[in-house]
Amino acid sequence: MQYKTGVATAALLSATALAANSTTSVPSSCSIKSGSTVTAQAQLDQYSGCQSLVGDLNIGGDSLTGSASLANVEEIDGSLNVVNATQLVSFAADKLSSISGSLSMKQLTLLQSASFGSLQEVDTIQFITLPAISSIATNLKSLNSLEISDTNLESIDGFNNLETVTDFNVNNNKNLAKIDSKLKSVSDSLQVGYNGDEADVKFDNLVWANNITLRDVSSASFAKLTKVNQSLGFINNSIESLNLSVGTVGGTLTVVSNDDLTDLDFSNLTSVAGGVVVANNSKLSNIDGLSKLQTIGGALTVIGNFSVLDLDSLKSVKGGADVETKSSNYTCDSLKKLQKNNAIQGDAFVCKNGATSTSIKLSSASGSETASESSASSGTKTATASTISSKSSSSKSSGGAGAQMAPVSFMGAVAAVAVALL
Repeated sequence: MQYKTGVATAALLSATALAANSTTSVPSSCSIKSGSTVTAQAQLDQYSGCQSLVGDLNIGGDSLTGSASLANVEEIDGSLNVVNATQLVSFAADKLSSISGSLSMKQLTLLQSASFGSLQEVDTIQFITLPAISSIATNLKSLNSLEISDTNLESIDGFNNLETVTDFNVNNNKNLAKIDSKLKSVSDSLQVGYNGDEADVKFDNLVWANNITLRDVSSASFAKLTKVNQSLGFINNSIESLNLSVGTVGGTLTVVSNDDLTDLDFSNLTSVAGGVVVANNSKLSNIDGLSKLQTIGGALTVIGNFSVLDLDSLKSVKGGADVETKSSNYTCDSLKKLQKNNAIQGDAFVCKNGATSTSIKLSSASGSETASESSASSGTKTATASTISSKSSSSKSSGGAGAQMAPVSFMGAVAAVAVALL
């Protein structure tokens, strides 16, 4: 009987604990009805007695004018969406420290400032089409995804303390002149493009990233970057010097149409699992920063006006090769030797300087090899060269921030190159 009594007592205590937990749950006044939208400050004030809110808090409408604030709320178990509040000038939620879902601010044409001074945890942030905003304050150190697009921000200092993200996408912010980020890792994609004409970009704490693409920046610094798991691209920038300590690239390396680039130094780079494309960098006459590169898993494409191309450590190119320069001082001898030793394994090989060209095409049907060597005056052109030229010129942004950023457009150009080569 004592045993049965003990079991009954334990069950009663367990039930009591569950009941106690249920009483500490969020009251109904702090639960947000699904699909509802707040359109006035008075409705936000109804949550001032809530430490936590459960549900998605949606704020919008033309009737919400001037300033709005979410007072006292520290947690939202859901998302905070401020969308199409076209008369809203400022918004603050400075006690809010955690949002389990997303923080979205979109199509707020008059919004000048947003403050989330205590915010430390959030899954996703989207600040899109905020043409009047000048400042955003947060205390974030980590989040899943960040997208800032079509804003009037001159800096993103409110996000400079982030250390880890899955996606970092900052584009089409015409007045954004500087990014000085403390990011250490980017597990999916880092994209910066079409911002201010003289945007200065620093990611000096970044050790590794999955994908990196920079467009239309004036300088870029990656002091600690040692590995890129997939692709690394620098396209249509005004960078003069590009110096990276990265040792491996797991996808394609692209350096295309950087008109002011005079120094390319990837002196620690030993392997690229995809293709290597260095093309249409009009001032890059001396390409000696790839001297330790040993293996290329895709095709090799180098097109420009260079007299030096140092690939002395190169041992294997799984794809074809297209190397073309207007300079007559460059010699194709080292690449010809690689090709004859089957170190360049693709079915096409082109090496062309200002005086001569060599073109070898292997027939996929018969395996036979045809080769020709002639003077440059013969007008021989390759599909690859014209493809890159047309792709890079069409991808130029006519108005900088006015163009929409296409995250995969550079990969499309690379894919076209690869198809032409292989």
